Amino acid sequence: MKCIFVAGLLASLSVSLMRASDDSITRLSLRGVKAFDVVVEAIDENAFGLTRDDLQTDVELRCRQAGIKLEKVTAPYLYINVTPLEVKYADGRLNVYAVNVEIKFEQVVLLERAPAIRMAAPTWSAGKMVTSPSRDFRRFCLESVQDTVDKFLNALRY
Repeated sequence: MKCIFVAGLLASLSVSLMRASDDSITRLSLRGVKAFDVVVEAIDENAFGLTRDDLQTDVELRCRQAGIKLEKVTAPYLYINVTPLEVKYADGRLNVYAVNVEIKFEQVVLLERAPAIRMAAPTWSAGKMVTSPSRDFRRFCLESVQDTVDKFLNALRY
């Protein structure tokens, strides 16, 4: 029963990622962006050696190396969410870890019907669901985030 639940959970997470958007229209929304903040969602304390600070430092370094000025602002910001999950056999033995990586770029937008209303909304997003053997979890997770951040930085140069 647990395996069916885990399979369903993985399927539902991957379906949500299908809505991720990295196309010519969303890339146009990135034109002219020179500075932004990086916001990394807190991750489970039991994420097997991976911390929020690890991700924050790594993403900020990649952005600075790409020539991005990082500023502590309300918007725009690059939002990073990493959700680790243990996938176990029915008898409780650990099989692999699954990791959901979600990255969104949020900017201030105006509603067409009410231009006085300004709000932050995602204008670009990407994500992935990956699995990893437990011995490589931390490295594999960092590489998955790095790959997705690189995808964003490439879209920013579009």
